[in-house]
Amino acid sequence: MTNKISQIALIAMLAISVIVALLFFLGGDVDPDAEYVEPKNTGLLLTWAYILVGAVCVVTLAAAGIGFATKIASDPKSATTSLVSIVALALLLCITYFAADTTPLPLVDGTQQSEFDLRISGMCIVSAFILAGIAAFVSLFGFLVKRF
Repeated sequence: MTNKISQIALIAMLAISVIVALLFFLGGDVDPDAEYVEPKNTGLLLTWAYILVGAVCVVTLAAAGIGFATKIASDPKSATTSLVSIVALALLLCITYFAADTTPLPLVDGTQQSEFDLRISGMCIVSAFILAGIAAFVSLFGFLVKRF
């Protein structure tokens, strides 16, 4: 049952991601004659990225916390694995937050983003790339281990 729920959630998130990507790439531009072309659905793409990063953080922290709480009494050594994953995620988010570029970007209406917005956006984008790379590596490694 749990496997089926996770498969449905994965398919739903993948479908939404494909739709958001298509809207971003094929949705047109705010002003096609501008020097810097801005896709119409940039905000939608960033909002979806925020939602995905937030969901990953919440699910990871919840799973690690539940795993830690259930295993601490019976197997303290394996319970530390859950605790390490919480610390690793927090460390990843802290590093990517402080490493984010805060150079203001020129906007069409003449306003500028705040440093906090730029840091959060950079953190989400870089964290998503790192987590996707880790997931791809673990999937490939798991596949190779099963085959050989």
